[in-house]
Formats: sequence, C-alpha cells, structure tokens
Amino acid sequence: MASEPLSAEYAKSAKSACKGCMKNIAKGELRIGFVGKANFGTTAWYHYDCIWKNYENLTSIDSSKTTKSIVLGYSDLKEDEKKKLDVDLPKYCKEAAEKAAAAAKEGPLPMATEYAKSAKSSCKGCSKSIDKGALRVGFTGKANFGATAWYHYDCIWKDNDNLKSIDGSKAAEKIIKGYSDLQDEDQDKIEADLLKHCKPPADKRKGDASKDGPTAAKKSK
Repeated sequence: MASEPLSAEYAKSAKSACKGCMKNIAKGELRIGFVGKANFGTTAWYHYDCIWKNYENLTSIDSSKTTKSIVLGYSDLKEDEKKKLDVDLPKYCKEAAEKAAAAAKEGPLPMATEYAKSAKSSCKGCSKSIDKGALRVGFTGKANFGATAWYHYDCIWKDNDNLKSIDGSKAAEKIIKGYSDLQDEDQDKIEADLLKHCKPPADKRKGDASKDGPTAAKKSK
C-alpha cells in the first residue's frame, strides 16, 4: 500500500462514485481520495470539493508535511491544480483538527447523518430499506450495541420521543455528526427541520436561539 494517505488523479472513466455526495465523478475530472479507506483496502474517491467536508479522515493528515509527500500522484497534476491543492490541504486539515478538538470537549452528538453507503440498512421508523445514496438521519447510540438508529429523512421527524431531547436552538453541526459533509441544499433542509421539530429547553433564553442557531453555524463555515 502507498505510504501517502491521499491520492489524486484524473478519473479514467465515469464509473466511480464520490464517497461524499454519492454522485458519479466525470471522466477526466480531478478526483482525490483517502488511500485504503474503501472496500478491500482501495482508495475512497471524492469530487475535489467534496473531500474537504470529510473532517473525520482529514484529522489524521499531517499537513505540516509537503503536499507532494502527502498526495500520491501530485507530480502528475496540472500546475494550477497543484497550487490549489497546496493551499486547500493545510487549510482544511487545520479546520478539521479544530472541529475535532471542539467536538471532543462537547462529547458525542445525539444525532448523525450521511448518504447511505448501501441499501442494507432499514429505517427504524417505517422498517423499509433505505436506498443506497439516500440521505439518512439517525439517533446515535439508539440501536443494538450502541450503534446509530437510522431513519429515512422524512421518517425521523415523526419520532417525537427521541426528538424531544434535542435542543433545536443549537447549531446543526453541534447536534448532528456528519452535518458538515452534506451538500448545501441538504444542510439547508436539516437546519429548517431542526428548528421546526426540535424545541429549546423551557428555561433557555429566547435570545440564545438567534445567537447559536443553525443559520449562524452555516454562515461561520
């Protein structure tokens, strides 16, 4: 296996799907991935813009090293894309480290979200399968062995028993693990539904919601 934690290349076909948004990566498009993070130790490929949302894997990258020593295939890239990578890699690795440190202080988040990696999971609400690539949301630690109880997006908002414990006045990224990895339109949708379905504690001042609410979190990204 390559010693570099990341790999970059121009896609040889349009067959690979981005592990972030689950959409196809066009032939000839620059793709970048985490080496050894896909099935059978292969590279987990992403669209260039999507990989920077994967904070969990970025925290393991030592961005103090040169980009060439971190990214397999760096030397084969066009000069303008090398320069872009030189800027983005340390920038987003630093952001990932800061977010990881903040998350460690606050403890585990009560909810999680992601695009389903397969069609094997079943919704805890309607008991039907969740399609591969579909946006799914869950309550962490609520399934067997402390795993996440996953739901179809529309189904989770019907689980009032679990939702009543969620403080909807907090920023979405402080409630839902994986929120930052989502596409912008899905982030917007989650922000709106958190405000609609999750109420702040009765003793929380009304002003707190406007200062720390989901919209404020989005602007700070």
